[in-house]
Amino acid sequence: MSRRMSWSAPLLVGATFGALSTLATVGDSDLYWHLAQGRQTLAEGLARLDRFSWTVNGAPVLTDQWLGQVAWYGAYAAWGWHGIVLLRAVLVMAIVALVVAAALSVHARPFVAVLAALPAIALTRFSWTERPELMGLACFAALLLIVRLAEERPRVLLGAPFLLLLWANLHGSFALGLVVVAIVCGELALRRGDARALALGVVFASVVATLVTPSGPAIWTSAGGHFLAPPRVIQEEGVPDVTEPYGLVFAFVIAAVLVTSLLSRPAPLREAALLIPLFFVSLTAARHTPFFAVASAPYLAAHAPDAIAAIARRLRVPLPSLGLPTAVPGMRIDLATGILGIVAVIAAAALARAEPDLRSYPVAALESLPKGTGLLNEYDWGGFLIWYAPATPVFVDGRLFPYLPGVLDDYRAIVGLRPEWQSVIARRDVRALLLRPAAPVAVRARELGWRVVSSSTGYVLLARP
Repeated sequence: MSRRMSWSAPLLVGATFGALSTLATVGDSDLYWHLAQGRQTLAEGLARLDRFSWTVNGAPVLTDQWLGQVAWYGAYAAWGWHGIVLLRAVLVMAIVALVVAAALSVHARPFVAVLAALPAIALTRFSWTERPELMGLACFAALLLIVRLAEERPRVLLGAPFLLLLWANLHGSFALGLVVVAIVCGELALRRGDARALALGVVFASVVATLVTPSGPAIWTSAGGHFLAPPRVIQEEGVPDVTEPYGLVFAFVIAAVLVTSLLSRPAPLREAALLIPLFFVSLTAARHTPFFAVASAPYLAAHAPDAIAAIARRLRVPLPSLGLPTAVPGMRIDLATGILGIVAVIAAAALARAEPDLRSYPVAALESLPKGTGLLNEYDWGGFLIWYAPATPVFVDGRLFPYLPGVLDDYRAIVGLRPEWQSVIARRDVRALLLRPAAPVAVRARELGWRVVSSSTGYVLLARP
């Protein structure tokens, strides 16, 4: 790496946001089944068949996140819930530092790079959850930095296959990484004839790397489902909603890129070749919006100052001079900043309130749950029940794809009180309901004589008469 870019500013900003992330309590609904699968993998080997539900029990399950699940459970086993908070904080620190570093690699002034990275940091904030998905986002940010550094030193791309090897075992978003590698290497091969062999070799090695997983070629099943046919019934898989906070930030990023492209100097072809596909991918689902934002940070760092200057000239508003770039800190300063940042993140995790926030879950119902099969639960409570009530298999949970299409369709028919809901209950032999009190089927079931076993303002547990 050229010493014109220091890691001090990226590490400082990353550590700041990493420490701040410890203020958020643990509580992602998918964390619990990830922990359960990680524990099962460490204790018994890789879990290939479902053991947590009664609707698809024994059916094949995806193994595309096995290493991420092991990492999350390993953090829990090592330090309890504080370990979960710490791992999340370290990943946030890495993501933020990598985004700022990618912006800094194209603009020597840290102030400009940090400002250009802030929209991406703000949008990734909505993905700072305890899932392997957060690891996938960190890998994506690392790949974008590799891509930026490769503009001057193409051999840096040799790191991409190794990153994809790790990524493919952490989370299914690796598929987008392979697309990025193919685009970048294709543009490099067209632009520089002397680098064609390198570009082709990197693409080939990257493809092979994605297959070195327990699933082999089947690893593409999950990735294809999420990117090509996302299940819209799940909120995070729906199209971006600009009325939501994350949607407003996403819309701002799009507007900033468009205005910059219109008012700044023409960007190289590789910018359009990278940003346009990522833009369309981000439009496919809410959970994909951070990808475009992360990729846009270096572009904004390089070109937004020209656009701002053009706007200022038209409005006749004087802009303060940024002055000459300051001296680049040495490697010892970078190392010291990194050590202090890690220490600060560890200290913040140690002081954080680490216990999960279970107020939205039916905790009081746990002792009343029936053992064995027959319970239909809220979708969002499936992971919670897998972790806290292992003797009661779930009807459905956040693993989603094993339940498509039949089980999820039946679940929606019942909770939505569709005309066929009673026949579905009979066919599935549902003998208990654990739902929110206002759920249509919960209201109707009580009217039909289902017995209230346990209830509160947040849940009701009903038994079929």
